[in-house]
Amino acid sequence: MNEAVLTGHYQKRGFSNEITLQAVAFVQALETHLQAAGSSLETASVNEIRAYIRLLMKQEGLSLEHLLALARYFYLTGRNEIYIYFTSLLGGEGVVVSISERLAESVGASEAERVLEGLEHPPLGSEPADFPAFTKALMERLESSLPEETVQCVLAGNNHGIPAAAFEEAKALYAASASMDEFLLAYHEKQVAELQHHCDTNTVWYEQSITQEVVDFVAANQEIQSAVREGDVLYTTKIPYDPAQYLAETDPVKKRYYACHCPFVREAILAGSPAVSENWCYCSGGFVKYPYEVILGRSLHVKMLQSVLRGDPVCRFAIDIAEA
Repeated sequence: MNEAVLTGHYQKRGFSNEITLQAVAFVQALETHLQAAGSSLETASVNEIRAYIRLLMKQEGLSLEHLLALARYFYLTGRNEIYIYFTSLLGGEGVVVSISERLAESVGASEAERVLEGLEHPPLGSEPADFPAFTKALMERLESSLPEETVQCVLAGNNHGIPAAAFEEAKALYAASASMDEFLLAYHEKQVAELQHHCDTNTVWYEQSITQEVVDFVAANQEIQSAVREGDVLYTTKIPYDPAQYLAETDPVKKRYYACHCPFVREAILAGSPAVSENWCYCSGGFVKYPYEVILGRSLHVKMLQSVLRGDPVCRFAIDIAEA
């Protein structure tokens, strides 16, 4: 184990000594497990790591900090394929809690409790394939209890809990721009430059491996990683979850699968079931509008235009920026 790289990461980010030592212990425990099976942190496959996570779940020895420590270690040591596996386990963390809170704010705590009563969230560490049945049940509860517009509004929040501070640089760029159009162009150029850096250094960008083809694809469409304004509406298209595979794929179903970011539904696209309401994609709508809410300092309305759950090849949204 490269203990120094993990310790340095935790110390640099201000974690306590106790949490740092705990993270090291989590990775050391995995190393011991792998060595007993004739493997190592450097050579382990995704399937070996998956089996270990299942063992921890069975023993009820898995925590969020445990998953994060392992994910960070594999990111720091360049095991990109294993890091991406961990992001598939962590990508939906906190989303349902946020939606539940927004539901309570919208219809009241007692009604929210009634709507969600008995609905069991898959346990921490569950594979993406375990989530679509839960998501289908959640959407059926919401859509049978609330008007469609209310469902869309409840879902369209900052459900990943991204801090506003994450967009301070974008907010400053907007303040320095002569117009929204100038900002959107400059922001897109900045995003393309960031992708180019990850391509050139062969490092993971969030959950994605970036190739030159991906960089060129994004550079050719300002809607991806930014937006295009028409009047008081911003049009934005989500970058595919696995952009390299998306660009290479010709099968329309697999292309939609590679486009989808959401761990709650994407496996259902490939499997062909269960059928989850396309309104679920308003959760992604909340994700794409949030940066502009931070930049403009007010709540915004989003409309879904295209969705891979509906059979479209991409997810595309319209964000209304008109002042009330």
